[in-house]
Amino acid sequence: MAEAPGVKAVVEEFLACQREMYAGGDLAAVEELLAEDVVWHVPGTSPIAGDYRGREAVTGYFRLRRELAGGAIRVAKGGEAHHEEALVQLADGRATLGGREVVWRTAGAYRVADGRVAEAWLIPLDQEHFDRVWGATRPAPFVYIQRVRPQECAASTMLGHPRLLEFLEAAFIECWRERYGSLDASLGPDRRLTVAAVNVRYLAPVHSDAELRIEVALDRITQRSIQVHYDAFVADTRVAEAGSRYVCLDTQAGEPASLPDGIDDD
Repeated sequence: MAEAPGVKAVVEEFLACQREMYAGGDLAAVEELLAEDVVWHVPGTSPIAGDYRGREAVTGYFRLRRELAGGAIRVAKGGEAHHEEALVQLADGRATLGGREVVWRTAGAYRVADGRVAEAWLIPLDQEHFDRVWGATRPAPFVYIQRVRPQECAASTMLGHPRLLEFLEAAFIECWRERYGSLDASLGPDRRLTVAAVNVRYLAPVHSDAELRIEVALDRITQRSIQVHYDAFVADTRVAEAGSRYVCLDTQAGEPASLPDGIDDD
């Protein structure tokens, strides 16, 4: 494979600094090797999943991972390959997540531009395991319970997709109410929330008259958006997993707006 002057050196220096940072070291050396408009892609449904855009957001993601791991993540370098603009490297991670010592393996693909890391893709080799171990870092969820009525079911037998989405939104609203008060009062007259994206994975059918328990976690709150995770159960059976992203808009203009002060991740 053709040697690309600088690419291998840039990424390997960045990864070495990142390993030191995850072990408790300083973030400044890592930040220096990131492009201003860097983009970081993390797939899945865990609390750290998402697309992070810009140096501030990406370094915030690094801090979040380290914080969720109790201040230390150990990363062991694996094999790698590179070409003119990018490098791919395997790595094994180890940390205490949710009170348990866990390990995972990922491939990281890094694109370099002008001597800095410009874009990266984190690719877990076992996505379900990765989501599970990082999902264990979520705090106790808000619980919303709803009895499924016959009129909410397709052909009066099973809960359909549109109705489940309504239940998820109701669960989010009640979770928000417990944490911040009513939407109208907490956002004020000049802001509103709208759903920008939603993804649902169905695991089992939900029948009429079932008691649906929805566990809600506000995974990430940024200046203008909220990432929400849901797990839905009937008794002890997990029937659905979902994620939604709400964005804050100016009520009059319909343009993105900042969330009010006091609404954050604490």
